[in-house]
Amino acid sequence: MKEIVATADLHVGMFVVELDRPWLETPFLMQGFLIEDSQTLQQVKDLCRFVYVDWQRSVGMHHKAAKKQSVAIERKHSEVSTIRVRRDELPPAATRDFVDVLRWLRSGGTPPESSEERRPGSYFRSEVVPDRQRGKPGAQSPGDESQASEGVIKNMLSRWFGPGGQPAWRSKSAAGKAGRGDAGEEELEFDDGTAWEASEYVAVEDELVDAEPAYAEAQASVKQLVTDVHENLQPDMERVRNSVEDMMHSVVRNPDALLWLTRLKRTDQYAYDHALDSSVFLMIFARAMGLEAEEMTMLGVAGLMQDIGKVRLPPRLLRKAGTITKLERDIFRTHVDYSLAIMRESEENDPTLLSVIARHHERYDGTGYPEGMKGDAIGLYGQMAGIVDCYSAMTRDRPWGDALSPQEALEEINRMRATWFTESVVDAFIQCVGLYPVGTLVELNTDEVAVVIGQNRVRRLKPRLLMLLAPDKTPNQHPGTIDMLYDPLTPSGELYVIRRALPPGAYGIDPQEFYLQ
Repeated sequence: MKEIVATADLHVGMFVVELDRPWLETPFLMQGFLIEDSQTLQQVKDLCRFVYVDWQRSVGMHHKAAKKQSVAIERKHSEVSTIRVRRDELPPAATRDFVDVLRWLRSGGTPPESSEERRPGSYFRSEVVPDRQRGKPGAQSPGDESQASEGVIKNMLSRWFGPGGQPAWRSKSAAGKAGRGDAGEEELEFDDGTAWEASEYVAVEDELVDAEPAYAEAQASVKQLVTDVHENLQPDMERVRNSVEDMMHSVVRNPDALLWLTRLKRTDQYAYDHALDSSVFLMIFARAMGLEAEEMTMLGVAGLMQDIGKVRLPPRLLRKAGTITKLERDIFRTHVDYSLAIMRESEENDPTLLSVIARHHERYDGTGYPEGMKGDAIGLYGQMAGIVDCYSAMTRDRPWGDALSPQEALEEINRMRATWFTESVVDAFIQCVGLYPVGTLVELNTDEVAVVIGQNRVRRLKPRLLMLLAPDKTPNQHPGTIDMLYDPLTPSGELYVIRRALPPGAYGIDPQEFYLQ
């Protein structure tokens, strides 16, 4: 549903997914945006000669619904196999009940079964057809061939995505080399000749089931990491990278699932939770900024490791609830040097990764540490790590203060624009998190109370909701979900509207526990 459009022909209501120039050279730092007013329209026209418009994500008279059919795409692999790539353009639909999934997350056991075949949106899946099935001799056994193909696919994932997570293939027909074949098939030309597999988006209920093992492994990795550092052992960076890469896959499919897991699987260890928060949010932020999979993984590792040096600080300093002295502040700041030393002890030699860890406390106005770097010298990655570190710390209970609500934390972040961080990075982060982040309690115009269970990428002000309390504030025994993107109607025939965001614990609700009874 994507088509190139000259900016002279652009109109309000169109959804722009690609520009004719790098995103970071424009004020549009999100990978994709809806033209909602004439000011945004004029900005696009001033900066670009043409853009790519997604009609399915456009609104009003410009919206064109997705075709309710799948398109099978095939290309030939010269040495190993034929790769059939299936693209399904239907919007994602949950195949599991959200509450059932959350109850499973709490109780364990067997995850709830899918009610039907998963149908993700903007979905690409490769099917490896071995040469032996085409009558060629010398093929491996079915098991060996399948395992080998899966290994290639997994190892090459970081090369499959271009900017914004788009698959790295080109249509030959688009390049003027070939037309469509029979039965709706199209031959593709891949940039690097590798097989690939990618799904851009699936429903949060289904992704929670896939993401839980990855998150659990990341928790175990952090715990082992802290133990190793305490015992002066080299950290197992291979395990760290593998766990972060697994979470990166989940972020690509649906970032809301990992956001839920960071809320539902909190521990009583601030250091563990903060490390995982930073890793997850950095990858989600990188995804929203249109960075590639390899960059997402690198930033995820940086988020997990950037505060590991605190393990070598005096425990009493980390637990102190009152005002700290200048000497204590100077000691606290040495955790950056300790983190870098731990990384070098592990023989980590990625200069970009080390620079992110070194700069995540540097600030745009020069007030940061340890080097007091200023301005553009900090770099984009360093600013991203810094803003995520601040937000993650604000939204967790700490020895020296209670957690802020997401809205309060974003207000604090907004006050840091042009001082601690550039205006563009602050704007991009606020757009990434959204006004109603996952887990936010909201009150509707019907007096019902709901919790946000998923963001809508086109309309951030119209999230998916789980209805917790009835209008009289009594609990719903069987909470249902509504998606405000589709303008659902109240029993009286009016549109549902979010009246206000509620503070954590409003009406005695603990989103971590309420619907898991």
